[in-house]
Amino acid sequence: MKRLAIAVMLLLILPLLNGCTYPQIEKVKRFFVPPEKYEWRVKVDEKGDFGLFDILNKNLGKEEYFPFNIENGTKYLHIYIHVNFSKPIGYLNFTIVTPEENVTRDYITLAKSYKYDDFLYFDDPKPGNWKIVIKVTGIGEYRLLAEAYQKA
Repeated sequence: MKRLAIAVMLLLILPLLNGCTYPQIEKVKRFFVPPEKYEWRVKVDEKGDFGLFDILNKNLGKEEYFPFNIENGTKYLHIYIHVNFSKPIGYLNFTIVTPEENVTRDYITLAKSYKYDDFLYFDDPKPGNWKIVIKVTGIGEYRLLAEAYQKA
């Protein structure tokens, strides 16, 4: 009851002082409606290794799929991948399948570093089903982490 009395007083007094009512009404609304709370939630947290026996298939490499769902109102999505190749020749194909598009990265270690690190950032990701696909050839290990900043 006390909050209602304060709100009514604010609605009556503030427009008289300022002359502009819309911003004042928004302030009063914020007084009654608490702000939405957001938190980081892990969508994918995977570690894996790959070796010579993984090339004995139709894709000539190890292929892993990591599906996850993005909810309405998610503000950010961060995806981090780290691949460590232990031999001089290695290949990585990393694809993120979103409801709108596919984002693909390719990396080959020939005359380059044996380590690959990438960080992908999505601002206001589209809700729906997402999937991360990793295809690796060679010998080594990988680490994949996807986190979404969404309503608690």
